[in-house]
Amino acid sequence: MYNDTRPKPTVVCSAFIEKDGKYLFVYDPRFRVWRVPGGRVEYGEKLEDTLRREMKEELQLDITEPTFMGFGQDMQYKHSKGHETCRLLMFFHASITGEPVLDPHEASQSRWVTLEEMRQEEEKEGALADFFERRPDAQ
Repeated sequence: MYNDTRPKPTVVCSAFIEKDGKYLFVYDPRFRVWRVPGGRVEYGEKLEDTLRREMKEELQLDITEPTFMGFGQDMQYKHSKGHETCRLLMFFHASITGEPVLDPHEASQSRWVTLEEMRQEEEKEGALADFFERRPDAQ
């Protein structure tokens, strides 16, 4: 019998939130990386529902027309708890009206950037870097 005690991969839904041709980039102090907003899928939840819930919780935003763009995978070290997580991130494109209000537990700062600026950021989460490697044509 196969007995693997390692943690199982976590599925996360994240959004490339677009406004005026730029995308919201947030800094996660727990993992010390730049990322696009998102969060873990709860048991039985549809991916689009996860995305809507997370954007409401994390940014106090309603999103419209989420469209699947692709995925990325990573292993990420959580500095506050001293352990690694294995994740599969499902990336969506979404539009908003209004301005995001950051939850300080989720993101300590934000900025609006182009996709090219996002690609060039060295301190971005691994799954986002993996997404860009898989989708060099992402625009």
